Amino acid sequence: MRRERQQFQMRTGKQTIFRTMTAGRKSAVTEMAGDLIFMLSSYPSYIVEAFMRRNFGERYFTFSIAVGISFAMLYPYLFLGDKVREVLGFPWIVFTLIFLYKSIRHRLEFRRFSMTYNFDRYSYTDGEIFDFWYDLIGTKIMGIKVTRYLILVLFEPAIPILIGLFLMITPFTRATGILIFFSGLFFCYRSIMKAFFARGHVLDTIDEQIVARYKHDVIMEGKPKSQTGGISFPIELPKSKDLRQDLVDSIEDTNSLDIWATE
Repeated sequence: MRRERQQFQMRTGKQTIFRTMTAGRKSAVTEMAGDLIFMLSSYPSYIVEAFMRRNFGERYFTFSIAVGISFAMLYPYLFLGDKVREVLGFPWIVFTLIFLYKSIRHRLEFRRFSMTYNFDRYSYTDGEIFDFWYDLIGTKIMGIKVTRYLILVLFEPAIPILIGLFLMITPFTRATGILIFFSGLFFCYRSIMKAFFARGHVLDTIDEQIVARYKHDVIMEGKPKSQTGGISFPIELPKSKDLRQDLVDSIEDTNSLDIWATE
């Protein structure tokens, strides 16, 4: 779970007072379930991440977890009898060993930093996409312009998903195909959620700029939302200009969302 430490800090999107009053409160149970699913999805996504990315951060691709996943995949094949072994098929153990080999290769990429520190590499980075993806950026496929976002959330996860579907056709490789297919789905889910969290951070920054720009118009002049970028107070403010000015002055640009939002 170590590599999720940063991920949980990525949750963002503050409830404005107006939204809380009109749309209701966020469900704490739903939010906790989403966090739990995101955390647990980390483990099956390891299986395809090892093949789809390179240059992981030292604290993102945890080798001990990769080894644990490998043993969990080997255990039913080796110890649960011939019937289970027949269902899984020989490709299962071949794929497991290849995954373990790839994990060792990723670990060796930052082995030299075991007793030193790399000041040029973010230790939680989730790896780099391969160079051929960059060649596609800007081109059009079926009228859709390829962007880095589409590569991360659609094209890259589509590879293991399609491979899994293809392997599911024949009984000999079906179990391995199912494993790769669902691992690809979790990989896709995580990519989409990371993009969602990142967009939330950008929206928070934009909202802070809007508040800083229009706070005087809202508090001092009481202008409508159509003239203030959509922000307003849900209550009548005191008529005292001095008190209103004190309220404007109390809103710092660095945390200007706090006056408009509840966590």
